Amino acid sequence: RGSAMSAQKLGAGVHTLLFDLDGTLYPIENGYEEKVRERVFEFMVDELKVPSIEQAKETWWEHFKVYNQTLRALRQGMGFEFDRDKYWSHVRGDPADFLQANFDALEMLRSFPGCKKFVLTNCAEKQAIEALQVLGLEGEFDGVYGADFMGDVCKPERAAFEAVCARAKIDPNGTVFFEDSVKNLVTAKEMGFTTVLVRGKTAAEEAGQNGGFKPDATISAVNLKELREALPGLFIGA
Repeated sequence: RGSAMSAQKLGAGVHTLLFDLDGTLYPIENGYEEKVRERVFEFMVDELKVPSIEQAKETWWEHFKVYNQTLRALRQGMGFEFDRDKYWSHVRGDPADFLQANFDALEMLRSFPGCKKFVLTNCAEKQAIEALQVLGLEGEFDGVYGADFMGDVCKPERAAFEAVCARAKIDPNGTVFFEDSVKNLVTAKEMGFTTVLVRGKTAAEEAGQNGGFKPDATISAVNLKELREALPGLFIGA
């Protein structure tokens, strides 16, 4: 009973829904992220002339831990220069090879016709929109903000969230943020967002790294049934 009351209070007054893409609007375990990662290492060897896949993996991880985005890790951390568009096209490939229409997410998004809805991803906008098209969700959002807009910052940096909030006129105190990476939710919670963890491989990999942080709600996937149970107050007036 106490849990339900807490969730209902958190959900009251919400006017905006903000979503991560990878691992949130589709399951991270479906192989797409793994393939993207493989393509990153191929790009490092073929285009950036790193001697081997093994060395690419080692150096990538060392810098990714610092920069939280592969593009920044390669450019800022490792000092490589290359065409951004060529990089994103290569590593993201064709999302239709792994993704398919997400009817559960579509049903959930359409349950809140009065809410503004945005995507915030560390991926480039062009490739993010291509993925949303395959998922059947592109037309459900008021905006997609990614690597091109954020420039030299990315999640989980506060500056990335602040830039998007300013551009999209998002008030964190009236916004629910859905994300599969706990470190990104930590920043969002500090700013006043209601935080929903989409439980999966990413959160498991980050276990123990975020000081026992607890999101406001946890779901296994973006769908109406689980969200109604996790944040019942969100549905008042929806």
